[in-house]
Amino acid sequence: VSVINTATNTVTATITVGDGPSGIEFDSANNRMYVANYNAGTVSVINTATNTVTATITVGSGPNGIAFDSVNNRMYVANIGAGTVSVIDTATNTVIDANGVDAAGTAIDVGNGPWGIAFDSVNNRMYVTNRSDDTVSVINTATNTVTATITVGTGSRGIAFDSANNRMYVTNYNAGTVSVIDTSDNTVTGPITVGDGPYGIEFDSANNRMYVANYNAGTVSVINTATNTVTATITVG
Repeated sequence: VSVINTATNTVTATITVGDGPSGIEFDSANNRMYVANYNAGTVSVINTATNTVTATITVGSGPNGIAFDSVNNRMYVANIGAGTVSVIDTATNTVIDANGVDAAGTAIDVGNGPWGIAFDSVNNRMYVTNRSDDTVSVINTATNTVTATITVGTGSRGIAFDSANNRMYVTNYNAGTVSVIDTSDNTVTGPITVGDGPYGIEFDSANNRMYVANYNAGTVSVINTATNTVTATITVG
């Protein structure tokens, strides 16, 4: 993991974690970074004050997406190979079951190939994209059970929460689109056509925009979340 000083945009440290680091998420309660190691089937915990790894947690096969539940102080890890989501108690850095009890090896069954994951901080739910099913699984974080399965576009990958309008935006890699989920009733609108191979996605809360990385096109599409239209396309690497 490379550490970048955002004032100078220079790399100030390089931290060794597990094999195949993929997803990363910040624990704002404890000032730690959690890194999903895809090949190792583990999550590395980094103390951001010292930039050292303080724990390594075994999760499911092929961990990729990772998201923080800021209400219950838990990390949720999407395991692509296992078709599950592991739940980590960040107070103890142990995997827990639906009752919040330490239980190594337990996980929540979702769809096939869970890839991306995002937290709905308004309704206290996790949304998980299942790339092989073209669906999104909705997890109630109070009970750690799946309460809904939503059909989206083909090859669902990245997911991000629009906290201003209470919507989830899902990139559909094979379709070249973004699906929009109204989290109040889990209905889908759109899709919004973006570039070829939409992959990662991130919400700009200051300007109420979604930025979509188009893997095959080498571009980023900018979506105005008020109108759900693409307002700019930026060429990147």
